[in-house]
Amino acid sequence: MSPKRVIVEVKKPTREPPAETMLKASRLPLRAASFILDERFEPMPARRPVHHYALLRMDLREEESVLLRGEVDSEEEAALREDPDVVAVWSDAPIAPFRPMEERGGSLGRLTLSHVSAPCEDPDCDYATPKGTLADVVAYLGCDKIWDEGFRGEGIVIGICDTGVRREDVPAVVDGWTANPAVPWGTDPDGHGTMCAHDAVGVCPEAGILDIGVLKSAHPGFPGLISDAIMAYEWAIQRHREDDTPHILSNSWGMYQNEWAPDYAMDPHHPFTQKVLQAIDEGIIVCFAAGNCGAHCPSERCGDDVGHGRSIWGANGHEQVITVGAANIHGQWAGYSSQGPAALHEYKPDFCAPSHFTGYTHSDAGSSAACPICAGVIGLLKQARPRLTQEQAHRVLARTALNLCAPGWDYQTGYGMIQAYAAFQAVRRKRLPSRPRRRGGSGPFLIR
Repeated sequence: MSPKRVIVEVKKPTREPPAETMLKASRLPLRAASFILDERFEPMPARRPVHHYALLRMDLREEESVLLRGEVDSEEEAALREDPDVVAVWSDAPIAPFRPMEERGGSLGRLTLSHVSAPCEDPDCDYATPKGTLADVVAYLGCDKIWDEGFRGEGIVIGICDTGVRREDVPAVVDGWTANPAVPWGTDPDGHGTMCAHDAVGVCPEAGILDIGVLKSAHPGFPGLISDAIMAYEWAIQRHREDDTPHILSNSWGMYQNEWAPDYAMDPHHPFTQKVLQAIDEGIIVCFAAGNCGAHCPSERCGDDVGHGRSIWGANGHEQVITVGAANIHGQWAGYSSQGPAALHEYKPDFCAPSHFTGYTHSDAGSSAACPICAGVIGLLKQARPRLTQEQAHRVLARTALNLCAPGWDYQTGYGMIQAYAAFQAVRRKRLPSRPRRRGGSGPFLIR
């Protein structure tokens, strides 16, 4: 029998202490003998649409559901679901940073082109050759003009959810969380998260950085587990309730293939996706990289899951998150940047941000580099308009974006390349722009 890591949602009385819940959970093997509870994961409140609790016949005045994690033989998962205290059993999905190359340390170069027609003219698959520097990105987006008006990110805190951030390379790191006590915050054995943090402060230079190590898993096999991300987001939510930070969470990671965990990939009620929505409800702006599984030159790690409708999975493509694709400052779409429709929403990605530039590395690349650039731009907008919301940030960046592949919105680049200074001018007006319209060959006329 093969073991499977799972997230278990269980009922409990509202006033029951966590220790009692863990004790109750330790008895679950009475029904599924192979179940092993992971006691390092403290019981955490689940989030569901209210009508779900009615369907589950739960009285919210007396009961709640909480999340646990553990491991069970796949053949006994059904038995675990039959326990009267179990509300649901979800896959504890493996997650990984989005890289153009398959593995860290792989030789940089031009990705192999697949035999499909390019949806944008002359897509850029040569991610190892930089198209300018981070300073060029700043000038291209107009961030330097925003700085000249006195907005450099003072007071803004951006959470980089990734492999870590090396504090000696990014002194802006002020605090953090780690999934693995052996790899504390302020460290990064990998370098991917440090690149992301470096790029974020490159455009928002006075912002503070939280090193949120979702990809520092203590479990072998993958850099991270989705349960690690759930814990990280709960930490961010609780911190936000204390001091209103982080203002923004930047996520340059996700699932490359649907088969890693189909229930996370395609079900909006998966506990992590619901935790992301809880963070947005708390007032945190959440950005996700689209991924690197675009059909023209996908990462090898994508397998067969590439291109339209098979490359943006799970929370990365939820309607309420900001989903960021990649392009260079010459207006070329990165041919590996994941394409919509996403599994959870048809009209994804939302827009693109710059990638393929010399920054922390010779060529900071992938939608991984684009996402923190977007997060840094939002940091500048948030300083200019402190009450800026997720919806408003999406709206103003979409409305002011520069079309790249098609008039209006398209499945490759969304609304096009973000334009920081134009968005900044919009947020400083008394009224933000109205919702953008999608018009073009990739999707129907729609007012969002």
